Amino acid sequence: MENKKSKKNYYDVQRSRRFRIYFNFSMIALAFVLVFSLFNACQRMKTGTLDPDNVDLIQYQLPKDDAPVVVFETSEGTFTAVLYPDQAPKFVEYFEDLVKDGYYDGTYVFAVQKDVYFMGGSKSTDGTETSDTDKTKIDPEINKDLWPFKGSLISYGDKGGSIFNRKIMSGSRILFVDTVEFTDEFKEELDSAGGNTELVDTFKEKGGIPNFSQQYTIFGQVYDGFDAYDAICRAEVVKEDDDLRPKKDIIINKAYLSTYGEHRNDSFFTRETDKNVTDVE
Repeated sequence: MENKKSKKNYYDVQRSRRFRIYFNFSMIALAFVLVFSLFNACQRMKTGTLDPDNVDLIQYQLPKDDAPVVVFETSEGTFTAVLYPDQAPKFVEYFEDLVKDGYYDGTYVFAVQKDVYFMGGSKSTDGTETSDTDKTKIDPEINKDLWPFKGSLISYGDKGGSIFNRKIMSGSRILFVDTVEFTDEFKEELDSAGGNTELVDTFKEKGGIPNFSQQYTIFGQVYDGFDAYDAICRAEVVKEDDDLRPKKDIIINKAYLSTYGEHRNDSFFTRETDKNVTDVE
């Protein structure tokens, strides 16, 4: 009896821990506009960590043919993301080594938070560590030119740093960003909050989770295969806000590296503003 009770307590603890992690990402829509109201405050702080008027939205710039990409072949279909080794050099090198070693082949999508994200790259269906889990922790590489638009890849690890300087370390698990609903009301609030106009317009046009801005290592951007990507984002889970595992196993069958020249989709990188300029010309 004693052993059974201990085992039950262990799983209860694990479930509670996972819920706390996921809850940090839930209810984003309640306060996501706040990040934009902080842009001007960041400028006044003059710390040099973020200048909202000096960002280069490289996620929507056409990559060079030799730009590295990663292809995810999943049970829901295939999607492809361009990688950013110049902006997140340590993590991209680590990630590419894992891909080359076949680490992500046969791993699971272990959590789906509606309108926020799905998480993948776990050796277990529920995201818990196994003896095969790579437990490397890398300091976050936060870059002013990378933002949590829909389809961005975020490295997610455990918390690190000191008690006075907590930070989310980079690790082998991947958070794939979905998007909140950008209603007319939300768009108006974004406009009134101020900040970088181009950045705000890009969030409104492309979608994403503004609350994740400048908090995590963003290392890639999905640009092709959104039918498969969205199918995972919409997957039913075991129990909303409690057990976010997909009801049906979603598997990353294979992940491999290639180049943009081998997997082109130039249309993704054409923004509405670019189309308007072309029309005027």
